[in-house]
Amino acid sequence: MNSTGNDIVALRATQPERTNLPRFYSRILTVGEQQRYRQLDSPKLAFDHYVWLCWSIKESTYKFNKRRFPDLVFSPLKIDIIKLLPPDDASRGYYRCRVSCGQGTLYSRSLLREDTVMTIVSEDEQFAKTHWGFQPIGSSAGADQSAAVRALVLQQLQTTLRRDDLQLQKDRWGCPIVLAGEQPTDIPVSLAHHDRYVAWSFYYSGFTEYNSL
Repeated sequence: MNSTGNDIVALRATQPERTNLPRFYSRILTVGEQQRYRQLDSPKLAFDHYVWLCWSIKESTYKFNKRRFPDLVFSPLKIDIIKLLPPDDASRGYYRCRVSCGQGTLYSRSLLREDTVMTIVSEDEQFAKTHWGFQPIGSSAGADQSAAVRALVLQQLQTTLRRDDLQLQKDRWGCPIVLAGEQPTDIPVSLAHHDRYVAWSFYYSGFTEYNSL
């Protein structure tokens, strides 16, 4: 089963003082990940931003695996960031990561900007068939966030699939699914929002299967 996972954190909506407290970040970072920050060759990366970068990687990994293992419970300390590389000329500005969890190994790409961190994960280190995007919106209200991110991903799906009869629903475990007309497709979608930012990702191989409800 194909899958996708993403997350976004609006850094200006976080509290650096609280994030930097051991009693807070120790619930997110393993001991190894705490030590890895000191070894990371990225002097411009503040520790609180590192914590939220790791959070977004772990949240994205959880969403990816939740589609395959519906009973999965989010536990940040059970998701291990094995290798984290800072941006360089070859990475197009991404932090790149290899992530280990009970369900296998995944790869992540994260964009870290002054006010946001956005992450996607995939089984493919090249992310060849993963589509994604993020955008600021004018409201932080939950209903507005939900409406905005659904509209944005549907717009991109319609462009990619060249269909105008697509809609989003949720399966019985709460994961977003794409319908073409009345039929569910095999295209996995992940949605995220925080404060005044929304983000989405989906996996599309170029071939779509349609299943009966």
